[in-house]
Amino acid sequence: MKKPLLLLLLFTFLLNSCAGSESDEGRDVVTFVKLSASENLVLLGNSVKFNLVDNLNNDVTDKATFYINGKINESGPVFKTEHLGEYNITATYEKFTIKPLKLSVIKPEGTIYTHRILYEDFTGTWCGNCPIAGERFNRLIAQNDKAVIVGIHGPTVQADPYTNEASMAIISDLKVTAYPTILLNHTKNWSTANFSLDVAFGLAEIKPYSRVGIGITTKLDGNTLSGEYKIAFAQNYDNLKLIVYIVEDKIVYPQHNYFNGSGGKPILYDGVPIIPNYENHNVLRALLTPAKGENIPSTNTQNNTEYLKNFSYTIPANFNKENVKIIVAVLNGQNEVLNVREALPNTTNVLEAL
Repeated sequence: MKKPLLLLLLFTFLLNSCAGSESDEGRDVVTFVKLSASENLVLLGNSVKFNLVDNLNNDVTDKATFYINGKINESGPVFKTEHLGEYNITATYEKFTIKPLKLSVIKPEGTIYTHRILYEDFTGTWCGNCPIAGERFNRLIAQNDKAVIVGIHGPTVQADPYTNEASMAIISDLKVTAYPTILLNHTKNWSTANFSLDVAFGLAEIKPYSRVGIGITTKLDGNTLSGEYKIAFAQNYDNLKLIVYIVEDKIVYPQHNYFNGSGGKPILYDGVPIIPNYENHNVLRALLTPAKGENIPSTNTQNNTEYLKNFSYTIPANFNKENVKIIVAVLNGQNEVLNVREALPNTTNVLEAL
């Protein structure tokens, strides 16, 4: 009786070990590859980038062959759209069966603007699980750069010089209790529980256009950052509000890191326990509005109207003023960001009508 039982157990083990699926994330062998696109809904005339990543977070895009409606795409992982309609995207790589994608090419009527998503990274220099959020953002914008990050440093467990009144106000308003937490457009949680570096979830939030446009003009005079932001509306809206962030980009500071390949985690920054020269993206320094947002008068949010407002901020002496930015986010009544824009000092970012 023991021999048949052992054979049955061995067969079951081999069967399970050969079955590849997305639940295999973190194993030390490649069992599946996943196809994604920089956009799944695309404006006519725009280009789309395809990406192929295996379950070990290796980018194998350059080793794959891509097909559009069954025909080889001669430009590889980039597809320039020339006709309206639906497209079936497939790829081949080694022996793997790859789930296809559907792509829709559209041409909307009326005025439209470039759309970006807000990527809020709730983090801490003391948080060893937090580097994954920064790595995801880097991979996201490598495929589609229409995302704006804000690094929000949480309660000080160990010394963290970037926790401040503004960060605590946002954390309190959104009731954030776990680190890291990634919120897309201020409302949608992008879980890091599986330690995945796949960015399809984030890409899906980037839309081909918005009916809300944002323009920002900035001037740096000494330690004063001032200027104007303009919000344009191409349809009727009500119950809108603004959140305006002041951030400092490219802050270098030691960062705790638990991503050393153990426990199903990928290896980040060579797996060192403390990353000595970790570069932080857009660290929140101040808010120019309440954390809950500032209402925009409904008379200014109707079709073919604009809302303009001046701002001024005195940059503290210990900031690198050349890296200080203003970020303007427009939210609806459900607290969801409709569009967002950032600007460095001495910049004119005009409305991006498409």
